[in-house]
Amino acid sequence: MVTADQIVNVLREADEPLSVQDIAARVHAELRECDRLLWGSPEKFLWQPGHKWTIASLKSKSRTNLAPQVEDARSAVLSQSEPRELRAITLSSGLKISVSRRPLDSDAFFTVRSAGNVITLTINSTHELFSELPMPFADDQKHASYRELCEVLLAAWALYEDGLPGGSTKRATQDARLLWGRRATEMLRDAER
Repeated sequence: MVTADQIVNVLREADEPLSVQDIAARVHAELRECDRLLWGSPEKFLWQPGHKWTIASLKSKSRTNLAPQVEDARSAVLSQSEPRELRAITLSSGLKISVSRRPLDSDAFFTVRSAGNVITLTINSTHELFSELPMPFADDQKHASYRELCEVLLAAWALYEDGLPGGSTKRATQDARLLWGRRATEMLRDAER
């Protein structure tokens, strides 16, 4: 019966990684037994491309007390991660659209999420569209007609997206929303020229 230590010795003597067949021939053992030991001892053996094996090198352990104990230089969080509630709209059907804004890690200028009878419409506060134009759902009397139009369009999209069945149709609509946000940015940049 072959041992893991015998296989370690064979691999140490070899100039290159060896296949299971080569190892079995060198230790005069059955192929199945060598294969069981190699796969069963990941701390000792490392599988290589080409179905070959070598000795696993030990990972160095890092010392955790090397990090300097320095206080964070920032006085506060740079961007707000919690959404800022803007408005909640309750439809006659009992469905509620909750609108908030926060920075999103996406090119989309809004996202739509659904849970139960609540649709959450989150406006991307860092999208270039809102650095140029007023923020929808904000209390801005100066741009009331623009704001109302945007609110109706965004709420209608949220209802549309929420009503889609799951699968490829819903995914394609979410992709279209992301592309729509990118195109809005392109339009703003082209208009500035």
